Amino acid sequence: MNQEKYFVSVGEPWDFESKDGQNIVRGEVLGVKSNQCLIFKANHSLKFDSVESDILILTPRHQGNDFSDLPNELVVVNGSLLLKDYDETLNEKELREKAKFVLIGSIKKE
Repeated sequence: MNQEKYFVSVGEPWDFESKDGQNIVRGEVLGVKSNQCLIFKANHSLKFDSVESDILILTPRHQGNDFSDLPNELVVVNGSLLLKDYDETLNEKELREKAKFVLIGSIKKE
């Protein structure tokens, strides 16, 4: 999954815009902590209210969904901006605690 390009289609906030365009964030998957937690690095820094980062912590939005077949499927997600520098040693719990929920969308391979 790493090194492949992905995009997040943003549904909420409905008026979201990034350097990639209206309701779209392009980037790559940095890592998968579990089938329920994925680290996504955007091509550009993202700003929501007073927080800014290029790292999104993505989790499946719907119970029963996961990232096990992500390269082949679209997955509806909750996205949270990581509020500190990304460190591979952070576990899933630490990532979730150090992130702020900012969007609802879906992730798919380009």
